[in-house]
Amino acid sequence: MRKIELKQLEYFLAVAENLSFTKAAEEIHVAQPAISQQIKYLEFVLGVPLFNRDNKKVTLTEAGELLQKHTLEVLECVDRTVEVIEELRGLERGSVSIAMSSTVATVLMADLVHEFRMQFPDIKVRVTEAMTSESIQRLQSGELDLAIVTLPIQEENNLNVENLFDEDLEVIVSNKHEWARQNIESVNLIDLNKYEWILANNQNGLRRLINEACSQKGFCPVPAIELDRISSVKNVLMYSEKGITILPPTAVLTELSLGLLKRIKFKDIRIFRMVGLTCRPKNLLSPAASEMVSVIKQICYKYPERSFVAHPANEFSLPPNHK
Repeated sequence: MRKIELKQLEYFLAVAENLSFTKAAEEIHVAQPAISQQIKYLEFVLGVPLFNRDNKKVTLTEAGELLQKHTLEVLECVDRTVEVIEELRGLERGSVSIAMSSTVATVLMADLVHEFRMQFPDIKVRVTEAMTSESIQRLQSGELDLAIVTLPIQEENNLNVENLFDEDLEVIVSNKHEWARQNIESVNLIDLNKYEWILANNQNGLRRLINEACSQKGFCPVPAIELDRISSVKNVLMYSEKGITILPPTAVLTELSLGLLKRIKFKDIRIFRMVGLTCRPKNLLSPAASEMVSVIKQICYKYPERSFVAHPANEFSLPPNHK
């Protein structure tokens, strides 16, 4: 079979998208006869017409529509390959995308982005806030390179996972709450039932941990107010005299430092979340993503004074040429 060149596919795609040989020639700055010649060559090699031509318009044949679909995939693959090769030349270009929950972002995002950009100023960084379930879906669809999630995740997700840190959860109340006014330092979990629960919905990983802890103590928390986001939980809580919630203190560092909220420890139980770093195992990490893994660990391990304990863990499998 005769060879098909990328240039011929690019010419074909220009005509297919414009449905005009003249417009295609203008768009890619090539003489129209040259485009016509290359399209005829493609039709000869493939043995089928790719366009219906008449005096008024040009349309794609069924074979043309099929070739257009696959040409887009081929050219996209070529673009991705070129990008990876350029990254390998010294991380001169490229991008990395990562998702994390809003509570993790409060602690890590600013330092993470700053440190990574200091080391790799030409790499584009895209950080999004998302719950664990959404992050996993986006990892599997290829939208993300990495995600920081609440563990454990389901084994059938077939993802590489390692623990970054464990983070304690504590009772959080507003400065208007009687426990804050009385300067209460610790309580039993069951004591929270005397007040109004303000919680994230059941889709949130923290809510699931709270439900499990309460179940161990023989009850189920019934929220007076249920919200979609942790940011909404703390905003509502600040104005509530009877409201109560359970959060990692790192999620409300600013409010704690300003005295708007108070943290209270548990006497009878430890509630904590495990936070991990995950990626798809079948996708070798790009050099940019590999460097991001290293920076994430650096950032996590430099904050022992905050309410989590970092865990040095096994490295992800890195690309063969990564150093």
